[in-house]
Amino acid sequence: MNTTEAQFSVVPTIPRQTPHLEFGRVLAQSLGQVSGGVSSMAMGHPILSAAVASVRAVLPQVAVPPGTTAALPGPSGGGGLEMIEAQRLMQQDGQRFNVAYLQLQDDIQRESREHSTLSNILKVRHDSAKAAINNIR
Repeated sequence: MNTTEAQFSVVPTIPRQTPHLEFGRVLAQSLGQVSGGVSSMAMGHPILSAAVASVRAVLPQVAVPPGTTAALPGPSGGGGLEMIEAQRLMQQDGQRFNVAYLQLQDDIQRESREHSTLSNILKVRHDSAKAAINNIR
């Protein structure tokens, strides 16, 4: 037996020791706890109150009953097909926003180049006029 074989040991498998929790259920519980704590702080702030209210409105849609692994219902109460369609529409909107954002960036860069060019031309004109006045003296 060489030294590398001595470092490994074989351990028989044992049953799961941690509880098996569904992600949706844990997320809903966590959001419920957070929204409960935040709602007491947000009473005087309309923006925070609106945010907490929107989280509470989403909680029933996020909660997954124990033992189920089905897709979450979409906005119309259907199954996963509506959710997929909603995701596709959101991706299309995101692509349109990205195109508009890139166009805005191009426009701003073009205006910046134009401003720099005009600024440089005006500076050269000013420097030339100043030099001409100094030569006349």
